[in-house]
Amino acid sequence: MNIFFERDNDIIRVLSLFSGCGGMDFGIESAGGKVVFANDIVEDACKTLDKYFPHADVRHGDISSIQTFPHVDVVVGGYPCQSFSMAGNRKPGSDVRTNLYTQFLRVLNIVRPKYFIAENVSGLKQLGAGSFLEQQLTAYKQAGYEVSYHLVNAKAYGIPQSRKRLFIIGVRCDLDQYFEFPSITHGKATKQNPHLKPYTSHGDVICDLPIWPEGEFYERPHDPEGHFSWYFMSRNRKAKWDGPAYTVVANWRHVTLHPASPVMKLTWSNLEDGWKQRWDFSDEYEHLLTNSLRPKLEKARRLSWRECARIQTFHNDFEPVGDVEAKFTQIGNAVPPMLAEVLFRHLFSGAGLKKLSTKDR
Repeated sequence: MNIFFERDNDIIRVLSLFSGCGGMDFGIESAGGKVVFANDIVEDACKTLDKYFPHADVRHGDISSIQTFPHVDVVVGGYPCQSFSMAGNRKPGSDVRTNLYTQFLRVLNIVRPKYFIAENVSGLKQLGAGSFLEQQLTAYKQAGYEVSYHLVNAKAYGIPQSRKRLFIIGVRCDLDQYFEFPSITHGKATKQNPHLKPYTSHGDVICDLPIWPEGEFYERPHDPEGHFSWYFMSRNRKAKWDGPAYTVVANWRHVTLHPASPVMKLTWSNLEDGWKQRWDFSDEYEHLLTNSLRPKLEKARRLSWRECARIQTFHNDFEPVGDVEAKFTQIGNAVPPMLAEVLFRHLFSGAGLKKLSTKDR
């Protein structure tokens, strides 16, 4: 039985909250939707949205101060996730950002869209034995939505980056539908999945960009220890050229290395005392073993903001508004547009929508 995506007219109208620089929104429009309203609390992010979505009503400010919203078919949002991040302090109970989902819920109750998509970090599923996730799922169900959730790794859909994020997708109960996530397309082929494509090479994605883009990546100024702190050197920061990159992060100091940098090797470890390890650069270049014509960095460097944007799958001429640090922040916080497009195309086409059986209600 074919299940159709329900809409009010030919245009799929979408309301975007906590929009950042528009990663989710680019994917929405590539999949056939139209973002009519977007909001973020960061001024530079809103200027970026104005730059690339001139047809949308972009509101800069705290979402709690906005009381009226347009009628739309879909509400989307990646409410801030730092309190759940496995790289953060992980104290969601004492972090005011933990309950920002209630603002997303407030908008759902005002607009009553047919569908919603919410995105958060993988830590939401793990912390508090899943209680924080369960709290949100319960709230969405009580608001009248049939909810599906899934921990998605972007690399499994062809994005050149290992990036795990939790997506929660809701369908209004009166539609008698639920959402089923798309099958993965990339990974190691198995008997169960013999047609999987290899993961996308992040080195190949950025290889046409300048090998030393002065001023586009973070360097520690005038530090006798060099450009990499002891903390940066406490783990391997170099992903292999032929595979996906490590997660693109929002803090430019913690951005990982260009794949043409020397291989990092573990030189000292004392994990009994906690985090204590030391990795150092070797004289090896694993990427040259496959192709000796690839570029080679004698001096290791972090990825540039432009390279991070490519790895995140923004289009090649994308440039967020703001200084270099602001560019990294916006790019690192974004949903990869290509991943968003995969999910929204699966929704808009109806391929991901299934009929609820009587026993499921």
